[in-house]
Amino acid sequence: MISLDNTEAMQKLDAENHLKNIQEFPEQAENCWKDWQKTALPTNFIQAKNIVMAGMGGSGIGCSIIANLACRAPLPITVLQDYTLPGFVSKDTLFVAVSYSGNTEETIRTLKQAAELTQKIITISTGGKVESLSTNYRTPHYKINYGSEPRAALGYSLTALLAIFSKLKFIELKDDDFKEAIILLRGLQKKIDVGISSVYNPAKILTQKLYGKIPIVYGAGAMAEVARRWKGEFNENAKSASYFEILPELNHNALVGLQFPENLRTKIFVVILESKFNHPRNRLREKITAQILQKNQILTENILLEPSPTPLAEILQMIHFGDYVSYYLGILNNIDPNPVEIIGFLKDKLAEEPFE
Repeated sequence: MISLDNTEAMQKLDAENHLKNIQEFPEQAENCWKDWQKTALPTNFIQAKNIVMAGMGGSGIGCSIIANLACRAPLPITVLQDYTLPGFVSKDTLFVAVSYSGNTEETIRTLKQAAELTQKIITISTGGKVESLSTNYRTPHYKINYGSEPRAALGYSLTALLAIFSKLKFIELKDDDFKEAIILLRGLQKKIDVGISSVYNPAKILTQKLYGKIPIVYGAGAMAEVARRWKGEFNENAKSASYFEILPELNHNALVGLQFPENLRTKIFVVILESKFNHPRNRLREKITAQILQKNQILTENILLEPSPTPLAEILQMIHFGDYVSYYLGILNNIDPNPVEIIGFLKDKLAEEPFE
């Protein structure tokens, strides 16, 4: 097993330097935010009566996180991860399509459907068919100029959505608050980056506890979709089975499923992502849930990151922390964190039967 302090061995295993993409998360977000300060949106977009965001995998997780962050917005927000638009989509719908490659078939399909119903459309991609369709529809398009796997460009896709929601007054976000969040993000990175010893590095310490286990991530409120992000990063970076659950719902079912199989406690490790901005009852549930898990001899760790003066700062830091943990777990699993050959194989097989 490679030591997490052996940076030379880590570099050899990480052949495509996926670590660099993780390290650039704060820079991605900052660059994207600057881009959007120079970008205007049609004034009638603010009149939308509902929002539908379409995106899959590493492109779509930003949609889920923003929808959660904007849960108090004065209009319904739907995240679509399928081929068919909801029946309520109309000329009053703001439709946002996010596809890093620009060629995600589910997103392209719903974009085409949306264009028949509404002119309030925004697209985000590095190019591909999504950009071409956006040009044809004469809709605003944000082009991401960054080379990586989709999941490793979250700083761009997430921040672009953040800027859109801010410009349209669907969330309140001051420029100073965003800048402070980036400063704190960089501060966290100094504590968890590869050069920090495993003795003092909280991301490496957690990773060593997770090695050989199936990570199950719990989150409530602001952390619910961050838990989904952690799960996805464990899948893709560490090539590890991983699952996530959302509080308080998991208290009504998942906690009962701790008895079988009989060797369960030797297989799983539960990580509870805490937020000081969660409902007080959910914060209480996090603590009681941890007690129940420990009573059942399930390895458990609660994570709360400080300082986090705003939900955005807390969300960005927890995402970054999870990205590092999943990367380190990939290293311990002796696997190159970047490639996702199985997804490529699936897309190649789907391409054998073209879909429009």
